[in-house]
Amino acid sequence: QPRAVVLHDFNEDGKLDLAVATAGNNRVTILLGDGTGQFTRGDSYPAVRSPVSLAVADFNGDRKADLAVALRNDKLLVLLGRGDGSFLQKAIYEYGDTPTAVVAADVNEDSLPDLVVTHGGKMSSSVVVFLGNGDGTFRPPVAYKTGHSPLNVSVLDLNGDRHQDLLVVNGERDDISVFFGKGDGTFTQGISFGANAGPIATVTQDFDGDGKTDIAVANNLSSDLSVLLGRGDGTFWQPPRSYRTGAAPFAVTAVSFAPQDPRPGLVTANNLANTISIFLAKDPRSNIVPRN
Repeated sequence: QPRAVVLHDFNEDGKLDLAVATAGNNRVTILLGDGTGQFTRGDSYPAVRSPVSLAVADFNGDRKADLAVALRNDKLLVLLGRGDGSFLQKAIYEYGDTPTAVVAADVNEDSLPDLVVTHGGKMSSSVVVFLGNGDGTFRPPVAYKTGHSPLNVSVLDLNGDRHQDLLVVNGERDDISVFFGKGDGTFTQGISFGANAGPIATVTQDFDGDGKTDIAVANNLSSDLSVLLGRGDGTFWQPPRSYRTGAAPFAVTAVSFAPQDPRPGLVTANNLANTISIFLAKDPRSNIVPRN
C-alpha cells in the first residue's frame, strides 16, 4: 500500500533515488537509482503507523538530504540522512489528529527549513507549522484553523509581498483556504474561496497571462476543474470557471504543450474513468478548452 513517494539523490552519486512510504507494512523504503530508470532496494525504516506523506530537506545543516514523515497516528517522524542513502531516526513529534500532508519550506525567512502539516480528524481540522531550529529539531507547533478535512497544502507567495503563504485544499467543505504569511513564521487567519464538490488537488500558474497567480482545483466528486483567477493580492475572483473532466480527478498539473506557446495548459488524472483530461490554453484570455 504505497501512500507517498519523493525523488532525490539520497546517496549523492548524481542519480535520482526514491523514498517510498507504505502503509501496509508501516515503513519508509529507499530505492537507489542507477540513472537508467532502474532501482535497487536500499534500507527500510519503521514508521510506527501508516505513513501518509513525505517531505525532503536538509533539516540539520549538514548538506545531506533528510526526510520528514507524516504518520497516521498523529505524529511526525524525522529521519536524518547520512549521505550514503541511509538514515538515522532523529525524533518523533506529536501535533494533531489524522495528518494528510507534510511540506518542507522556509516560512520564517531564516534560511532554515520548516515543516507545514495538514490534519483533519473528527475533532479538529487545521494546518500546523513547525519552525526548524537548523539542528534537526523543531519548535512546538502552531495550528491555524482550516475548513473541514484539509487534504494538502502548498507554500508559495500568493500576494506578491515576498513572504510565503499557505494554500490549503478543504476536501469536505468544497473550497480552498489561503493564509497570508507575515515573514516571521506566523500567518493570518484563513480566507476561503469556493471551488466545487470534493476538491482534492491544486496547481498554481498564471493561466490568463496577466502576471498574477491563478489556481486550478481538481474536484473529485463533481468531476471537474475549477479555475480561480487571481487579483494579484492573494484573493481570487468568484465564482470560479468550471471545466468538465473525466470521472473523479485526483491530480492536476500545469504543462506547456508546445515550445512556441508558453501558455500553460492543464492535465488531470481521472481515477474512476481511468483516463487523463487535457486542457489547452486558448484566446480569449483564461479560456481553457478540453481535448479528448
